[in-house]
Amino acid sequence: MTRVPTSKDVAKAAGVSQPTVSRALAGHPQVSAATRERVRKAALELGYVPQESGRVLRSRRTRRIAVVCGPDDLLSPFRPQLVVPLHQALAAAGYRTTLIAESGDAAVLSQVTDGSVDGVLVTAARAGSAVPGQLAAHGVPHVLVDRLVPEAGHPTCAADNRQGAAEIATLVAGLGHREVALVLGPRRLRTSLDREAGFRSVLAAGRAVRTRVLRGGVDHAAGVAAARSLLGAAHRPTAILCANDTIALGVLHEARLRGVDVPGELTVTGFDDIPMAGWEPYALTTVRHDTGRMAAEAVRLLLSQLGPDVDGAAPESVVLRADLVLRQTHAPPPSPS
Repeated sequence: MTRVPTSKDVAKAAGVSQPTVSRALAGHPQVSAATRERVRKAALELGYVPQESGRVLRSRRTRRIAVVCGPDDLLSPFRPQLVVPLHQALAAAGYRTTLIAESGDAAVLSQVTDGSVDGVLVTAARAGSAVPGQLAAHGVPHVLVDRLVPEAGHPTCAADNRQGAAEIATLVAGLGHREVALVLGPRRLRTSLDREAGFRSVLAAGRAVRTRVLRGGVDHAAGVAAARSLLGAAHRPTAILCANDTIALGVLHEARLRGVDVPGELTVTGFDDIPMAGWEPYALTTVRHDTGRMAAEAVRLLLSQLGPDVDGAAPESVVLRADLVLRQTHAPPPSPS
């Protein structure tokens, strides 16, 4: 019978201790990259496979973290900008990522409250979602990422959507626009509600500003449909503020089909600064999140709940500033003819 290689064999071949083998293969940050690579090569040459189940039983930890998003999020150009750095930050800390994309609260909870993961990073928390409350009730370490909920008791790391929306509304109002349209996502999306509040906090203060609101989806088609409605009206707006960049790109597409000059006749702004927003054909004025910092802070908040010295301190919330990105889709309104 062929002898099954053990971690001792790998340690001998790599010239390290047996505990170092376990730490290296788990991606522990205190093991140097050179040592991890030497151990990995030795394990590969010997055909060594770590016994995951035994390690889990000994430590009562799976070293797996669930990242929860909605199924529609997988189609969003913004979501990878957040999920990828989350995965990278977890890997650097020696954790594996389990991506869960479910639409129902019950489906999500069944996968994250059974002990198969050590913690949860929630990037999808709709208004009224039971997931945050149930995670707290089950004692599951968790952090809400890019989502703020009104209820206290949840560690949170998010961009300041209200502040970012208020700044872009201030830009547009300062340019002299008085006919402004808001193209928003559905009310069930917390980010859409927060951005709407930021827009309104500025535009409502300007009594001469007439604001129209359209609600719909959050994709390119929603932007096209909104632009058709707004640009086909007898009194069309001179500025359209969109809840995200994908909507804004749809608005730009329809405006160009109609021969509307952006930004000479129409200012269009987005939110999120997805990669396409910076492409030369679009050069969209928008709002940027530092998703790398957001991911790092979220993972820090989660790992602080997994350490041996958790003292029951009040959950920490980190709110990161959103920054204006001024490109080429904003300008003063056209002069009256």
